[in-house]
Amino acid sequence: MATDTEIYNWFVELGMKVEKVTSGNAYFHITVSPPIENSVKVSILRSHPNATYYIITVIVDLDHEKIKRNPSILKNIKLELIRMNLEFFFMPPDAEIPKSVQIGKIVFAEGLTKNEILNTVTLVKNGAYMILTLLEG
Repeated sequence: MATDTEIYNWFVELGMKVEKVTSGNAYFHITVSPPIENSVKVSILRSHPNATYYIITVIVDLDHEKIKRNPSILKNIKLELIRMNLEFFFMPPDAEIPKSVQIGKIVFAEGLTKNEILNTVTLVKNGAYMILTLLEG
């Protein structure tokens, strides 16, 4: 079973920016991002010490004005995230035009490999970049 320390060290080994997050209720929470400026930070969380899975997630703020001018952007975001096999929800959930979208993927710690978590982080990060690209037009 992969440990919190191993996961932290795997991303440090890659030369990525790895930051421990101390706010919030998660037992383990780090963000990882490429070592370049203005890159997407992906969170890796474990909710409590007995959790057998990690949540890989990112929140992307949405441009209210762009979506208001072109409401089909939301539909395109949904379709692309589904195609990418990513879980997502809009916040606030009942808003006509949401303020943000949280995307993510869950991986079990049992048998978790370096490649599997790296691929999952990359998938979630690419989901965020896809949303940002759609918002650019």
